Amino acid sequence: MKSTFFRKPLEFALEIEGENWKQGDPVNGSISISNHSNEEVDFSKFSIYLCNGDLKKIQKGDVKGLVVVDEVVLEGSDTSFSFKLDENSPISEKSSGPYLVCAKKDQLLEGDLMALRVGPSKIISEILEVLENFMRFKVKSLKSKKNSLEAQIILPSTKEYSSIANFKLSFATSGSDIELNYLFKVKKVSFDGGVAQTKDETKKFKTLLTSKEYLIYGDSLNQDAITSSVQKTLDEVKLKPII
Repeated sequence: MKSTFFRKPLEFALEIEGENWKQGDPVNGSISISNHSNEEVDFSKFSIYLCNGDLKKIQKGDVKGLVVVDEVVLEGSDTSFSFKLDENSPISEKSSGPYLVCAKKDQLLEGDLMALRVGPSKIISEILEVLENFMRFKVKSLKSKKNSLEAQIILPSTKEYSSIANFKLSFATSGSDIELNYLFKVKKVSFDGGVAQTKDETKKFKTLLTSKEYLIYGDSLNQDAITSSVQKTLDEVKLKPII
């Protein structure tokens, strides 16, 4: 990715290695500055920032639209930089995501903003594929939450899942461990005053998977372990036959 912008009398040329990234990936690049005047400029007043951005706030000129994650101060007319995306970094969405910003520290919104295309980590992508391909679930949406990713899951239209009105599954990574947080909205039948009524009840579950549990043969995903773990939690809320 490349970007050029001007801030008289300076011309900034930003070059980033790659076009797409995943959570936890490094973002490497360099920036060159050309001074189109005879005056000396203190380049160290400028930095390249890794930020999490909110597009709506940015468009409104709200400084809270950019949250600085990391910074590299420019050392001169040529500076190389390397940032590492957090393992639970926000992913790129329509209105938010990671940005690279070249600007003065107190003038972030006046600098050059480059939106990075960041997707879920390899392991989370593979787990979602298992849910879709092996368990016939549908991932309706995937959104960034605080230090996690939340997937809205559509379950198959079968009797066993008919009591589950809503299912959200969140992923949070800590080193080689993955925490799965389940949030269900379940339909429950209650008898108030002798009258049968259906009420929604929220149920939450948490599962921690270690790399020994979810990996097999090196870094290959253990698909059976994933389906077994998810199914075990679903068994807690799905409709059970009355014998």
